[in-house]
Amino acid sequence: MKFLATLILAFVTLNCTAQAKEFDITKYGAVPNDAGDDTTAIEKALTACKEAGGGTVLIPAGTYILSRRNNETPILEIPPDTTLRGEGPASILKFDAKVNQSNFWRMIGAPVDGGTKNVVIRDLHLDGSNTHPQYIKSETPEHNAGIWFYNKNHIIENIKVMNVFAENFSGDCMAFSYNCRAITVRDCTFRNFIRQGIQMGGSPGSRDYLVTGCRDLEHSVKPGGSTIHVEHARGLKNVIIENNQCRKSILAGGVDGMIIRGNTISGKLVGNGNTNLIIQDNIIKSKTKKGSVVQLGYTKGLIFRGNIVQGTPDNPTGVYIWGNSRYNSQPGEDVTVSDNQITAAKTAISLNGTKNVKIHGNTLNAPQKLTQKRTEALHSDLKE
Repeated sequence: MKFLATLILAFVTLNCTAQAKEFDITKYGAVPNDAGDDTTAIEKALTACKEAGGGTVLIPAGTYILSRRNNETPILEIPPDTTLRGEGPASILKFDAKVNQSNFWRMIGAPVDGGTKNVVIRDLHLDGSNTHPQYIKSETPEHNAGIWFYNKNHIIENIKVMNVFAENFSGDCMAFSYNCRAITVRDCTFRNFIRQGIQMGGSPGSRDYLVTGCRDLEHSVKPGGSTIHVEHARGLKNVIIENNQCRKSILAGGVDGMIIRGNTISGKLVGNGNTNLIIQDNIIKSKTKKGSVVQLGYTKGLIFRGNIVQGTPDNPTGVYIWGNSRYNSQPGEDVTVSDNQITAAKTAISLNGTKNVKIHGNTLNAPQKLTQKRTEALHSDLKE
């Protein structure tokens, strides 16, 4: 019986493998490394994959040109149960140069009419063809993105993006937002984004995002945003941002249940409006921006532990925790700051509008260890 069960399992595995189909875009008319537009050919390969019930759409080595079809919709709509796979950095999907004269080019995303699930995007080089050196209001087309998963009416679920190099986007390299669930971004690299490297938002029901092992390279344009950015969360739950290397800041706000852990950040760490937030074992080295190196506002339930925070002479404060303003009555509440190393020009830890704060075991290098205003129930091993 054991032998028969093994034989049946092997047959089922082989049968499933045989049914997993591959759709090479060059078989549908895409021509690498020429001046022609390959959008229609790649669309045909994706359609064939959809009609087959799923499979792999292969992007062989070479450069393939894409141009916008409809306003604000993804150019390449990835159907359910589909892997979009290249052969590494040599497989390049690139916007037509006309992208610099118009807005709302989104390279890869979910079908507008049905959402998607069980999608893998991997081993690709995405090039946004941006020529703008920095953001200039009303001039830079800031909504041109690489990967853009957003759908107001349908669920987007179980999306994995792995080993993707995305560069030269005047908007975000990658963005995930409305109706997204179970999103994984792993081992991706970014360069020359005008807005964000990874932008994450949400909606009621959005949940379970993981960003890990990612990094941005040295830029030749002036990024206007963060390497990793969470905003417009709208009820987003359960986000993990860990083990990333960020040349720009991490900004993460509006999430219920977030872990920011093990990242190296050359910039700032900012987060407002989070609940149940853990920030642990990060290295946060400010550059020359003024203000606090770490700024956390309107946070209910915060553990800030084991981090290294290094300010510059332009950063008077290392860690600033605040709340209860005229805009939002939520204090910085139920906060623990422990076992950190914090260096700042003036004040290591500053509290303003906080409640139920515990501070202990920190190593602080600043003229003032702690300042506090409008703070209730402070338990600290420090003196102001």
